[in-house]
Amino acid sequence: MPESPQQWFARVSEAVAREGYRESDLQQWSSWPWIGDLSPKALDAPVDAEPPRRGAGGVECGQCAGAASLDPGYVVWHDDLFFLGLPFEPRGLPFALFLMPRRHAELATLTVKEAARQGELLAAIDASAQAVLDVPRIQVALWGDGSEHLHWWLYARPTGMLQLRGTFLSHWDNLLPAAPAAEFRADQVLVAHEVARRAGGEAVPV
Repeated sequence: MPESPQQWFARVSEAVAREGYRESDLQQWSSWPWIGDLSPKALDAPVDAEPPRRGAGGVECGQCAGAASLDPGYVVWHDDLFFLGLPFEPRGLPFALFLMPRRHAELATLTVKEAARQGELLAAIDASAQAVLDVPRIQVALWGDGSEHLHWWLYARPTGMLQLRGTFLSHWDNLLPAAPAAEFRADQVLVAHEVARRAGGEAVPV
């Protein structure tokens, strides 16, 4: 039988106390953003019940409100199933958007139609970003531990910035100086128009 969280925690904690954490070569990776030694924190025990995420059950859900209002200050592209939203915080990368369903849903509760459209859109967004920005590809991430409404994090680094490749791109995005807001928005809108050309839907005016 699979381990319970409590069994997993007990086994891992005992191994850490006995052997320490595993050795890592992360500091040798060219994409590692920091210099100097870092120490891992001690593991906290699992809680009996996870806290509710923001917008749980669609109540006071910011993504649902954005989908309903289609505020062009937030939503740069939409169709009847999905929309692309701008990040609220300043971003340091040339491309950063969120892909979200119009209705309140998680990945596991998407309909077959929504799941199919989601896959089509992820491919179209990747192709669109490469077509209008100087980026080599997009990265797609799903965490979802803060907000219940499904939101795919979409990022891209500038072409040739090899140090930003891979796992730590989101960390670099938090560290790098923010792009000018108007220029950043204009670039995301260009991508949105290319998505509309390739995959349908409606983009906000340029």
